[in-house]
Amino acid sequence: MRTVSFSLLRDGAAVVIVVIACPAALFGGSLIGCVGQGFQADCAMNAAFISPVLLLAAGMLAGLVTRGWTGLMLTFVGTLIGMTAILVLSFGVSTTVPLDPISGLIATAWFFAPVSVGYGVGRLVWRLIATRDGGGNPAG
Repeated sequence: MRTVSFSLLRDGAAVVIVVIACPAALFGGSLIGCVGQGFQADCAMNAAFISPVLLLAAGMLAGLVTRGWTGLMLTFVGTLIGMTAILVLSFGVSTTVPLDPISGLIATAWFFAPVSVGYGVGRLVWRLIATRDGGGNPAG
């Protein structure tokens, strides 16, 4: 059986990509969504449409870097770590986020859905590349 070199490094990179993407999608999405409007409630919907695109791209990158059910589980762990990072960062900018468990579960599902779809797209692209190369494993 052939082993894949640097698989631990790839898995770690996928986790780091998703961990960074979660706060970037929230804070960066709200910054991009509120450009020229100021930070008001009206611009919140713009951020709600921009953030999933950033998370989708992060999931796609994670899908290209790692693979399998382990990779999907690691992207979920990365999402949980990223959501915790959002909580910690929100205290730093004095804009706290709700701390109740139901809101946390909803927000985690909201963030993990585009990450997991992006992961699937990344894996599909990887498989298509492998097929073009004659069915070999492009990760090797």
